[in-house]
Amino acid sequence: MNTDLIRESWEKLASRQDILGPAFYERLLEQHPKYKSIFSEGMSKRMEKFVRVIALVAIVDEQEVVHPHMVRLGDKYRSFNLTKDDLLIFQHVFLEVLSELCKKTCPEIWNDSYVQAWDSAFNEHIIPYMTQGLEHNLTPSEKKRIINQQATGNQFLGTVVSLKQDSLIVEVILQLTGNDQIVSIITPTGMQNLGLRMGSQAYAIVKPSQIMLMHADSGLRVSARNHLCGKTLKVAEGKIHAKVSLQLKSGNVFQAVIPQETISELDIKAGEHICCIFRAIDVILAVGHLPR
Repeated sequence: MNTDLIRESWEKLASRQDILGPAFYERLLEQHPKYKSIFSEGMSKRMEKFVRVIALVAIVDEQEVVHPHMVRLGDKYRSFNLTKDDLLIFQHVFLEVLSELCKKTCPEIWNDSYVQAWDSAFNEHIIPYMTQGLEHNLTPSEKKRIINQQATGNQFLGTVVSLKQDSLIVEVILQLTGNDQIVSIITPTGMQNLGLRMGSQAYAIVKPSQIMLMHADSGLRVSARNHLCGKTLKVAEGKIHAKVSLQLKSGNVFQAVIPQETISELDIKAGEHICCIFRAIDVILAVGHLPR
């Protein structure tokens, strides 16, 4: 799945994203009238939200975040007695409407490669995991486990304290609780879509596998914009990877997933002073309420 192509086409569609949801729902009922008796009158707004979630899932290529969320989304739609075949119909209608809008809005980029990228997002991530949720009634403990899985993406709510923009990128600095700061690099279109401005709130999401670790007293200087130090709370070792929990002085806790051999080489143990390092371009920003 090529998330770069998906992200580019979605950003090009910025001025018409609000049209996609209603157009998808209208086309769905037009081509498949059976859904009129399945969905309630208020389903239009729900489908608009569904379309935006689908787009977000397609753009964010982070399986440990995306897959649990899609299972829960499928579980929410169980009350409509939908099946995998219904999701395949949704896929066909969604891509049909998306293609029509992109051909009008961004014909200079839209081609078979972009269609294939979106199609792969459905086939690899959206349909298989939504189907799990549709077919299996999740118990409270399973839902809690999935929520915990989603929370491993290092999600921090902060306030925008700096916005520096040029023609290609925007540098955003979020101040977290305890005065910790995270720097993110996004596109101007991304800033507009999120409605970011000075003083607004946003979540910073950092994939655990994109965090590097080093001893606080190593003396090394690094180019990565994000360099936060604290004390190791826990090291959960595995056969291939290890999960390290690092608590900053502010109380904020970061999770890092690194190769097991690196743990041995760096001799990382609980209680040691360690720094977590990650690039600004690896920080995803989100506004609103994160999926639960």
